[in-house]
Amino acid sequence: MKLDYRINISDVNSDYINQQAAKYKNDRPSGLSIIQWTEDMNHHVAMNMKRMKRCTNAELIIASRSDAVQEAVHEAEQKNIILANSIEQAKLYVKFGHYILLDAHQTLGIPEDCSFSWQPDDTVLCRMDDAVSLNGRIYQAFFNAFDTEQTQIDQVSSIDKIVWENVLILPSGTLYSHIYDDALPFAANVWLHQIFSIVSHTGEVIKCDTISVCGLMRRMASLDSPQTVRILAHIDRKLNQRYDGRATDVLEDFNRQFTVMLKMRVDKGEVSKQEMVRALEQNGIRHIHYSVLNRGDAGKLVLAYCFPPYNDTSGNVMAKRVQADGLLVDVISNSMDRIRKRDDKLLNLTSNLLDTQVMLDGPQAFSSWASIERYMEDGFAEYRKYAYKYNELYSRAMFPHSHFLGYRIKMENPTLKWTAEFSDPLHKDVKAELRYAPVEDEGFLESLLESLEEQYHHLINDNVFNLCEILPFIYADEIIFTNRFQMEYMLERFEDALQETVRAKAVISQHPVPGKSYYSLVQSYYKIEDTTINLAYFGNFYDTRGFRQIELVAQQLYKRNINNFVIHVFTNMNRNTMQLYQASEYRHYIRMNPYVSYFEFLNMADKMDILMIFDAQTIGIKPFNPYVPSKLSDYRGSDSLVWAFTEPGSILDETAEDKVITTGQLDYHEYSDDFAAMAEQLGKVLYRVSRIECMTD
Repeated sequence: MKLDYRINISDVNSDYINQQAAKYKNDRPSGLSIIQWTEDMNHHVAMNMKRMKRCTNAELIIASRSDAVQEAVHEAEQKNIILANSIEQAKLYVKFGHYILLDAHQTLGIPEDCSFSWQPDDTVLCRMDDAVSLNGRIYQAFFNAFDTEQTQIDQVSSIDKIVWENVLILPSGTLYSHIYDDALPFAANVWLHQIFSIVSHTGEVIKCDTISVCGLMRRMASLDSPQTVRILAHIDRKLNQRYDGRATDVLEDFNRQFTVMLKMRVDKGEVSKQEMVRALEQNGIRHIHYSVLNRGDAGKLVLAYCFPPYNDTSGNVMAKRVQADGLLVDVISNSMDRIRKRDDKLLNLTSNLLDTQVMLDGPQAFSSWASIERYMEDGFAEYRKYAYKYNELYSRAMFPHSHFLGYRIKMENPTLKWTAEFSDPLHKDVKAELRYAPVEDEGFLESLLESLEEQYHHLINDNVFNLCEILPFIYADEIIFTNRFQMEYMLERFEDALQETVRAKAVISQHPVPGKSYYSLVQSYYKIEDTTINLAYFGNFYDTRGFRQIELVAQQLYKRNINNFVIHVFTNMNRNTMQLYQASEYRHYIRMNPYVSYFEFLNMADKMDILMIFDAQTIGIKPFNPYVPSKLSDYRGSDSLVWAFTEPGSILDETAEDKVITTGQLDYHEYSDDFAAMAEQLGKVLYRVSRIECMTD
């Protein structure tokens, strides 16, 4: 089986980095270097020394400060027996292409002819003669069943079977995968060394029946908390380096396993969780496995059909809600691989507050009844497993699936507090047209009517989007709206009695602002010119918001003799958008780019001068504008100015904040004046000769 872990596959420098790493591959002659750590002279060390007499392509390097060991080495007078003061010094003496690490009370059985016919990049599994420990028995069973051609050893489960005993003969190119830590026991250093060697190496894994390790590594009864934290710090440093996704999965799994040890100490009352987290943070550990430390502690259940690690505006806002609330949660979400891109870094939004996330594998769709019904059924089954834990329930739509599951759970447990949030109106879209998706289950509708007060029966039909508003309005204990116009617009179709019921339990809360640390979580290398005024637009182009609005801004500035600006656009670059861009006279002032990941977007938002945001166009379509762009919350947390192009009387238009400059979308004559005021605030000029472009009329 071949190992193929790359140092870096994450960016345009990948090939170069991997090529440079390859230069340090093994170029030593074929043979075996045995590094044995010991504090005293014993018969195991003596046996290994004796076996060196018949080997010309093997060496024994003894790491010890013992006088008795030093005397024995001198008396042996063998060139292939070397004394070193430490493991790290021993590495300097490694002569051959492969090596193995031995404890003081272990011997290595090698063939009489000392033949080692391995390729330079081979990792060799050797036999255990004393497989009495649990880990030893697991390894030996794996070794016996190992097939070089068929065994998938690059899987986490396989690697977990081979690293807990020092049975790996490793290529000498991996000697410095781990630097020996004197604060850790020998066994812990071996674990780390073998783990790190595997995830930074490419080559074949083979089995060798003729070489065996006899004896077990000595272990402490258990690692104490400071030692476990040190191990996690070593793993964290590796996670911060560039590895491919499979290597990261391996490191994360061992991160989880060692964090479980800490969780056990927390559960026993030896240390508080807060003290444990503080110790991890003080050691500079960034990849803290909060889901392990939080296991079993959540009292709140979040229902979010789409949730990180999938990149979706609604899911990201829900994650920010969790962070702003500050309570431990369980989450029931659904796999979204078919319709959303995955970005594991998004888990940072909630990782410190996440107990358990159950990711269902139901159909993936915007509003189909089959996908809603499956999410309800599977999600309810998951809820019932741990229903005793929860004192609060929170659901958010979009997607409508979440509120349907919220309704199902509320019917099971009426005393459970249910908070339902609406990102936008659901019953009607941005053009004020009715949304419709059929409820394809007469039984569901009949049971709904049976449990519902008769005064509400006339509101019930087979429209998913209608029910997704009505059910939370009637049954939820609290309703979250992002703004008052959204609430009024969603309620205007109902009788006064229901309107008053909803208003009595309504809370107006705009989207949460991310914490400042998230803006530096990922560093963007997108290039901008410091002397230019850099504007940026991040987000989708819709029917009511598109390239023409960006072009109009560039046009109005250019016509007022302003040329020292670039509008950086990050959006869905479809054919229609690019045709408009290519045909635009002002394309020299606009740079089109594809989407970036959420955390890179936050980092870039911090580096731009001005962030552009547009109201949805609703004049003549709706009685008032019920929308607040979700990007506003992300912009608020940045260090940049925000230029809001608004409709009269909208929530965005009423925003009164120092960093938010509002301009009426149709007030074209004010574009240049407001831009000039921002340029003055930034200390940048409006016009530069070097940026003159020849334009055609």
